Amino acid sequence: MTQTIFRWLSLLILLTFMATALPAFAGDGQIYTIKKGDTLWDISQRFINDPYYWPNVWAENPDITNPHLIFPGQKIRILDGRLEIIPAYPGVKKNRPVKTGQTTTPAAPTPKTEKAVTIRSTGSDAGFILTSEKPLGTLVDSVDNRVLLTQNDLVFLKMKDLNRVAVGDSYGLFSRGKQIRHPQTDKPIGIMMYNLGKLQVTKIQGGTVIAKIGQVFREITRGAEVFAYTPQRKELTLKRAKVAEHGYIIAARDEKDGQGAGDIIFIDHGRDDGLVSGNLLYISRPRKVSDEILKQAGAIELPDEVLGAAVIIEPRGRTSSALIIKSADTMYIGDNITTATD
Repeated sequence: MTQTIFRWLSLLILLTFMATALPAFAGDGQIYTIKKGDTLWDISQRFINDPYYWPNVWAENPDITNPHLIFPGQKIRILDGRLEIIPAYPGVKKNRPVKTGQTTTPAAPTPKTEKAVTIRSTGSDAGFILTSEKPLGTLVDSVDNRVLLTQNDLVFLKMKDLNRVAVGDSYGLFSRGKQIRHPQTDKPIGIMMYNLGKLQVTKIQGGTVIAKIGQVFREITRGAEVFAYTPQRKELTLKRAKVAEHGYIIAARDEKDGQGAGDIIFIDHGRDDGLVSGNLLYISRPRKVSDEILKQAGAIELPDEVLGAAVIIEPRGRTSSALIIKSADTMYIGDNITTATD
């Protein structure tokens, strides 16, 4: 199932983004012979100016168990803005045995270090889905009577445990949105929490905490709830998940009908499922079979329609925020997600 998703993902993403790649080469395209030290990352960057294209090449060639372990002498065709490994692999030379007294031991292969793939994160204000967490306090007032508060304003906090608060501490400010229900079971999952911004404690006076608002993402008003501050992730390093997990898109940060590249989504898997920041996700949905095809071919099982890819920003207990990095079609709440594994 996962291999099928990877194959269709690469095909559909190629069709969608072909217009941004290099002009087509004549005939059968340009042939490049892989040299020592080459990786799919380097080749994708060099020939189609897209270093993040390498998962597509990997997905089209499942016999390559590691996307960076390609061999000198292999040939790659560059045609119409895509890369295709030509299936004609040379034999791998065996290492000569090394003599050690009366026995021989094969020389250990030199491990190849994978190059880290990083992308810039735009998910600093992603928010989260509140399940069992409790707020640490509330923003109760400010030094003036303005309704809307913004950067550099001084505010007063009512914290639940003053013993855990110190001058210089940073906190996040959040407001509550709608209740999130699972798109398949309709069971309640939690409350959408919108990230308003951050603040820093400047003074503690009696039972009141005075803080200064720093970075602002949305309008801040009295009543905003205080939670632990999570530093902004400016870059995300792509990581393959240890186990293939299958789930669903359960919510989106922006309340609009469909989602695409650059949008923030939320999924029904998190830290408890082994996910970490940087895990790559593939997004798909079951393919609909037309009535005409059903009449002609009868019951038929088709591979899922692959829509794009996303990367985990911040995993929590059973949910995670994710940034969509590729889209072949519009994505909706209820679409499937699958973690990419080694």
